[in-house]
This record gives sequence, C-alpha cells and structure tokens, in this order.
Amino acid sequence: MKIAIAPNPAKKQAPSLGEEAARILSAAGCETVPIDGMYAEGAQRHEAAKLLNECDVLLAVGGDGTIISAAKLAAGLNKPLLGLNAGKLGFTAGLEPEQIGLLPKLAQGRWREEHRMMLEAVLYSDEGQRKFFALNDSVVSAELAKIVEYRVAIDENPGYLYRADGFIVATPTGSTAYSLSAGGPVVEPTLDCMIYTPICPHSLFNRSVAFAPDTRLVVDIPRNRGRLFLTVDGDDPVELQAGDRMIFARARRYARFIKLTGNNFYDILNQKLLETQ
Repeated sequence: MKIAIAPNPAKKQAPSLGEEAARILSAAGCETVPIDGMYAEGAQRHEAAKLLNECDVLLAVGGDGTIISAAKLAAGLNKPLLGLNAGKLGFTAGLEPEQIGLLPKLAQGRWREEHRMMLEAVLYSDEGQRKFFALNDSVVSAELAKIVEYRVAIDENPGYLYRADGFIVATPTGSTAYSLSAGGPVVEPTLDCMIYTPICPHSLFNRSVAFAPDTRLVVDIPRNRGRLFLTVDGDDPVELQAGDRMIFARARRYARFIKLTGNNFYDILNQKLLETQ
C-alpha cells in the first residue's frame, strides 16, 4: 500500500506526528510518500495532487481546517483519507495522537470507510460562473453586522424573502461547525441532506431547515446597504453583488473518510463538546 503523508507545517505538532506516522507505516510494510504544498494554493497544490493521484490513501495531519482541505483534494481524485488530529477539536479526525499506534491496521486492511456528502455552490454573476465545493459549509454574510436581504427558492418555486445577518448552507459533516453555533441541528455525517440555517434572522419564526439531498437551493441577492461575501469552508471570501445568483446542491463527489476505531459519531460528539466546556 502506498500512503501519502501530508502534515500541515502551520500546526506545531504536525511535522513530528507525520514523521512518527511514516516510521510506523514503513515498519508495517507500507510505502510512504511525503507531500509538501498541499495546503498552499496554485502550482504547489497542483503538484501535491499529482503525487496524491499515484497513492492509495492520504494521511492528513493537522486540525479540522487541514483535514477538510485535504479531504476536498482527495475527493476530487476519489482517494480515501485518514485524518490525524494535530489541532484542537478535530471533529473530522479519525485518530488522536495517542492512537497513532493503530496505523498498522491500514496495511492489514482492518479499516472501514465513511462516505460524506459534499456541497456544490455555483455563483452566477456578471463575471461569469464560478463553482465551489464544500465539505463543511457555505456562508453568506455582510460586513459590519448589517442585516442582509436575500431571496431563497427551492428548485423552481418563486422563493421567499429573508432578512438576517446572513445564512449558512451546511452538509451533515458541517452541522457540528458554524451551523450548530447558529442554532442548527446536529446531523449524522453519513446522512445525505442540506441544512439551511439563517444567522440571527429578523423574524420570530425563521428556523433551520434540512432539505432532501436532491434539492436545489436558489438564492438571489438584491441590492443591500453593505458589502456581502460568500465564504466556503472558511476559505478567502468572495464578494457578492446585487443581481448575483447562487445555487446550492449536492455534489457528485463524496469525501471518503477512513475509520480505524470503533467510536461512533455520538461518542466523538460528546467527547469533543465536553472538551470545549
């Protein structure tokens, strides 16, 4: 088995954990390939993708942002991924540092896969069409805490006008991130659905809504008093203009997460949320 190992150099523990993981996997009979530049942009990430495409599995070492970034690259190449936590919460990690001794199970084939739904967000503007993929969420928000007006339609219906500080469209994986903080529900990550959550809605009756996976959410942006931004999985924001349209739908690609432990989602959720108290 050929395993790509990509520690995030911005995480203090990640390089040393990556080196230890490489030693353990090599001793178990795996070929390991160190990958640099996976968390950069442009040519470096493109070169990292070419190396990853020649491997069987990706081991990403870092926090949730690291693992999400790596998982999106791996999903585009249909490669399974194991996250080794070198951050704080590590909701998306499959292993904690103290569990690194379980890595030989990869070589022995003693692992299972979870497929996680991804979100496709397409932005239509005067500049053309731009497509984004999210494993966690897509967020539309305004600067300076101004109230945003926008219209949401489900598939082909006329739509409804909302007033809020913004909104979140999350995957089940992202249901325990910003969506949860904004009052959204906890959803098992292996389910397929989209979770729409308004942020501080200017209404007594606006609540989160979970939509079937084949739903298309169409959002039109009218003229607002302030600047509006689209942020996908915490990446650099994209400014929106009046007249822009966004369509959110289930992506055709899935993120493939490797599981080496018997912990279920609720065990992990309970443990991680207790850590934040």
